[in-house]
Amino acid sequence: MEILRRNIRDLDISIWVILLLLAVYGCVAIAVTTHNNPDPNIPTHIMTKQIIWECAGIAIMLAATVFDYRTLRPIRWWIYGAAMLFLVGVFGFPAVQGAHSWISLKVVSFQPSEFAKVALIVSLAGFMADVDESENPDYRLRKMWPIAVMFVPMFALTYKEPALGQALVMIAIVITMYTVFARRSHFAWIVAALAVGVTGISVAAVMFSNQTTQFINDVIVKHHLLKAYQVNRIIVWLNPNYSLNHYGYNIHMAQVAIGSGQLFGEGLFHGHLTGNGWVPNQWTDYIFTAIGEEFGFIGSAVLVFLFLVLIYRMIEIARTSTDSFGAYLVIGTVGMMAFQVFENIGMDMYLSPSTGITLPFISYGGTSLVIDYLAMGIILSVGLRRRTFRFK
Repeated sequence: MEILRRNIRDLDISIWVILLLLAVYGCVAIAVTTHNNPDPNIPTHIMTKQIIWECAGIAIMLAATVFDYRTLRPIRWWIYGAAMLFLVGVFGFPAVQGAHSWISLKVVSFQPSEFAKVALIVSLAGFMADVDESENPDYRLRKMWPIAVMFVPMFALTYKEPALGQALVMIAIVITMYTVFARRSHFAWIVAALAVGVTGISVAAVMFSNQTTQFINDVIVKHHLLKAYQVNRIIVWLNPNYSLNHYGYNIHMAQVAIGSGQLFGEGLFHGHLTGNGWVPNQWTDYIFTAIGEEFGFIGSAVLVFLFLVLIYRMIEIARTSTDSFGAYLVIGTVGMMAFQVFENIGMDMYLSPSTGITLPFISYGGTSLVIDYLAMGIILSVGLRRRTFRFK
């Protein structure tokens, strides 16, 4: 704790405040989604478990803050190897709801893909820092093959589980870190290509939903590139009226719940859809719908504002980091958090396909919550040891 006492002025208190507010948001949201909810899938003693995970996560974040993040750099390959071992080992455990995503022990269950995201960030940060600090840095694309070597096996194993949401988060991590890592000559092209590509594909898919659906059936389904339920989620995004009583039911009810909250919400424990369990899995993937119905647009906007401030403070820590390794650690976490927030909230309003991604610090879950706190602890460790400006 001596490092905290000597460098307390460098500790970003605003991040701690935001995370505590998000913890309160999460506990309240879980309480309203499970109160008198008849769904048998709700874990027993869910609030007690969530509070225990919150306390454990905060303790881990504090420990990670005190821990010198620079120690991770020489052991990054051990961290990467451990993550790969977990991703392979998960296939030796029984599938849960058709997916090999959990290592289930007698006391606790562990989701390897959550840890793999942090391991990927640490590994990429080490490589990028090595290039930056080399005598003759070479940023040409043909020299970037180690990034693919680190990314592809993790992505493939995660996709194989299948955990498409986590695999997409890994893509977001790589793109975000490489965008910052690339030289200025590449930066404009990367940003332009991403913006044009994503916008163009999304607009074209929505405008020509029938043709896109046909393409999905003729190419993606025929060649088994995605699971049937994943394909149906994309079709629901393209056509909101598709299979409202089956595949489109979750998203349809999610949108209705958010809309019913209007400006100020229906009040705590007064949401009709939330209180009667009309939105499936509302305590995990669709927890934002409970906030929208109970607290309305105002409460939802406050939550989004907290996430925006959190991401802004993270970027400030990266900008003022003392070394490249620390900066890349933060940037990778920014990509991870920002994508998860956008995807989770966006899928509730037809802005993106449903992928089963939890909302950081809000959704119920042990592994995801602890890993998110661990990542924030590493960021606070970087911020605690910053002295000079690097990224302008």
